[in-house]
Amino acid sequence: MHRWLIVAAVAAAGVCAAQSEPSHPGIAPEVLRIARIKVRARENLEQLPNYTCTETIERSRRGAKSRRFRLTDTLRLEVALVGGKELYAWPGANKFDDRELRDMVGGTIGNGSFALHARSVFLSNVPTYKYIGEVEEFGRKLYRYSYYVPVNRSGYQLLNRSGYQLRVGDVSGVAGYHGEFDVDSQSLDLVRLEVIAHDIPPHVTLAAARDEMRYQRVAIGESDFLLPHSSELSLTGLDGEESRNRTSFANCHQYSGESTISFDDPPPTASAAPPGPVAEVELPEGLILETRLVEPLSLQTIAIGDIVEVEVTSNAKKAKATIVPRGARAHGRVLAYRREYNRSEMHILRLRLEEIEFPGARAEILAIPVGARIPQGNSTAVDKTGIIYLRGQRQSLMKGTPLIWRIEAKQPDTGRNTQ
Repeated sequence: MHRWLIVAAVAAAGVCAAQSEPSHPGIAPEVLRIARIKVRARENLEQLPNYTCTETIERSRRGAKSRRFRLTDTLRLEVALVGGKELYAWPGANKFDDRELRDMVGGTIGNGSFALHARSVFLSNVPTYKYIGEVEEFGRKLYRYSYYVPVNRSGYQLLNRSGYQLRVGDVSGVAGYHGEFDVDSQSLDLVRLEVIAHDIPPHVTLAAARDEMRYQRVAIGESDFLLPHSSELSLTGLDGEESRNRTSFANCHQYSGESTISFDDPPPTASAAPPGPVAEVELPEGLILETRLVEPLSLQTIAIGDIVEVEVTSNAKKAKATIVPRGARAHGRVLAYRREYNRSEMHILRLRLEEIEFPGARAEILAIPVGARIPQGNSTAVDKTGIIYLRGQRQSLMKGTPLIWRIEAKQPDTGRNTQ
């Protein structure tokens, strides 16, 4: 149950043109309506520009005999839709890449909520649909339908870059799927989409998998588009243990480019002085950096992937030569965070620095904490692997908190974050 992944790939098959007449002799209105719903979904999905959003995922778990979910951690990522494909990056990264989400994030994770589930259900001729009836939500009338995709047809979709694939660790298999969806009775815009796995292969050790997405119109540039604003994924193992991911999407905006997205500062204006040359340097392993936090780090809203920025407070030297001057800025990210309750509250935090800049030079680094002087009181410890233990109730690590780092030998990036 510790390395679950659920994948829904993009549907490539087209749909037939919908009847434009409001009625047709011998054809039930709900049958004509599903044709119009699919055309409306195609319009919404195919008009989407290349865009990116901030994705925040709260991951929780509960045991087979427990009714209460306990928060495991929170992740923050950048997700982009490019040519019908979901791409991911850590906040502040200068590009997206083609790695699967499971190769970036360990633990229970899923993709497809951003756009791919909707494409599989509506841009394909494989599902069968059934009208359930009208429902009302927040004073708005909705049409509710169910749909069904048998496992043999899901496998067919998978060959065409669609289908429904479940993965536990390195073991994967194709399942059938079904569920319900709601559309607005006036606009026929999708409001809610539910995806439930059935006929799960026996070698994939899951008893159940369910994902539900909710949609709303979001302004991007001068237009508004139908986008997911939240989703909830739940996975249940054969032992009854259940994991739940609650995801929200925010800060959606359009970008240019085919496969890479830049978050760099805009180019200088003509009146600005051109920057001087910047040399790429290597910092020696074992070099110690004494720093302080540039911005506070809230322990109430902290998420894996959040950016951490520090300022060097004294010259870092080797053999009496200054390697990194005071005032240099380094940034990295939160790799792991969890809060435990035993006899007292404990915050367990893993940070890493990845880049440092100072006048005329920059370096890609791997630096872990080896010391922390937390001014808020209570006990603090840092173990040999760089994990920070903060005992007692705390709201944040304050701006200016002293942190000491050691430069480590750079390892190949597996993309996985483990605790």
